[in-house]
Amino acid sequence: MTSLDHTVLPDDLTALSVASLLRLRERAFQSAGSGIVVTDACEPDNPIIDVNPAFERITGHSRASVLGQNCRLLQSGRTDPTAVSEISAGLRAQRKVTVAILNQRRDGTPFWNELLIAPVFAPGGQLTHFVGIQTDITARKMAEERTMFLAQVSNQFGMSLDFRSALTSAAQMAVPLIADIFLVDLLGRDGHTERVAASVSGLDYGQRVEFLSGLTIRPDDRHGPAVAVRTGQPQLVSSVADAAFPSLARDNDALRHRTGSSLLSYLTVPLIARRRILGALTIATTTDSGRTLHRDDLHLMEELARRAAMAIDNAMLYREAKQAVRDRDQFLSIAAHELRTPVSSIKGYAQMLLRAQGKGDIPAERLKRSLETINSSSDRLTLLTSDLLDVSRIRLGQLPLRRTRIDFASKVSSVIQQYQDATTDTHRVDLTVGPGDYTIRADTDRIDQILTNLLENAAKYSPDDDRIVLNLRVEDRQIRLSVQDFGIGLPRGGAKGIFEPFERASNALSHGLPGLGLGLYICRGLIERHGGEIWAESAGEDEGTTFFVTIPTDGHGSDLNADQATLLHFGC
Repeated sequence: MTSLDHTVLPDDLTALSVASLLRLRERAFQSAGSGIVVTDACEPDNPIIDVNPAFERITGHSRASVLGQNCRLLQSGRTDPTAVSEISAGLRAQRKVTVAILNQRRDGTPFWNELLIAPVFAPGGQLTHFVGIQTDITARKMAEERTMFLAQVSNQFGMSLDFRSALTSAAQMAVPLIADIFLVDLLGRDGHTERVAASVSGLDYGQRVEFLSGLTIRPDDRHGPAVAVRTGQPQLVSSVADAAFPSLARDNDALRHRTGSSLLSYLTVPLIARRRILGALTIATTTDSGRTLHRDDLHLMEELARRAAMAIDNAMLYREAKQAVRDRDQFLSIAAHELRTPVSSIKGYAQMLLRAQGKGDIPAERLKRSLETINSSSDRLTLLTSDLLDVSRIRLGQLPLRRTRIDFASKVSSVIQQYQDATTDTHRVDLTVGPGDYTIRADTDRIDQILTNLLENAAKYSPDDDRIVLNLRVEDRQIRLSVQDFGIGLPRGGAKGIFEPFERASNALSHGLPGLGLGLYICRGLIERHGGEIWAESAGEDEGTTFFVTIPTDGHGSDLNADQATLLHFGC
């Protein structure tokens, strides 16, 4: 090592020779754990004249490659100009400088350098050299930054119940701090995932949207969000090159096509709250940063996922509570309106009969008409009460079924006949029954309720037409029933909401058609309890509506109409 100044020997070292002391200093220089760099302050641009092995290990630069160069070779575009200015000011003032600066290794990877620069003076006070001592504090800085990141994200989650905006902010803060790509996917009620937030280093909004459109999520993927959502377990792939997943190769191709870079590693963790999987967080690094993900990143993301899942769950609980209050208020309003009509009828006719009885004059025809009105109003009250009880049982999951083996085709014919015998409805009902085994295990009373409700619904919403068409067939061990009317139809987008409690199509109100909005909700609950599905289709307003019902067959009956379909007509 080059001698930097005159050596003054302490009393307890007087026995040592100058040569021995210099050898000791050389060994210390070579063995030091911190990087040491010596520059010549007398030469233009302050060139490096010596570095120790720790400098080579920390920076990746060999001693031979840096001699004669300025230390700015360690700087990059991400180096803070303020830190550089602080160093320059210290060098000009010939004073000590301590600064934490983001430097770059020879391979391009960043590292945090806690740098102490000290001037060295000759005996006459002339500045001759600078000595820089480097300490790699990358791990400490990353821990500090990640702690701050978690604190900032938690603050975002705590500031608002709009968890989607909070997740978007988290994605933006995470890139490029902890990764080059950050994705948030949430699991919908239908079992499909929805990407609600994403950030990709170096891409603007338009480019990001185009790139992310190529990152499809398939349920059978062996990597990424699909794995976390399917298994509830995290997945860390530190080296994409060593992972032979076709789905991973697909995403890597999409990244190369859009950005020219390649995936290096990725990590996905599930979002879980109260033992429910809500979605997944996914991060990835690319060749742009050169970083790889490790166990520390997994721990960070698991903690982030825990906080995010709690925020999402709290927001959902709050929304559910608000919706419950709205449902209650809506229920009270609608129920009071619907109950008022039959109660008013019963009250009115009862008062009329009492007045007539007081006068001793009750014509037989008036008595009959009054009692019939009271009876029908009582039936309506009974039906309304039964519907409200069914809604409560469905919501609580306490709707019992008394299953027996029944022939669904025969049940449909029987309910149609009973419906037309019991009402004054003039609709003609056509039923086509295809060949197949229509045996199911079901609650016969509840099947009656479903079919009656669908028939009443079809007649009610087609007041200007006289046809209802039913089609019944068996497909892949599923009974499929369609109930078609030719009435007011459904407005665009109205086919889903009608199966929610107290919800009705908007055009039902404009046509002055009364209703509590519970029948189809109850039908859906009953059909789903039987393992089936119900949905509606319509070409639009005034184009009629078709309701479809599927129920699994029991598979043990004999084939009905094995050779051909049967067409039955009911009514006028």
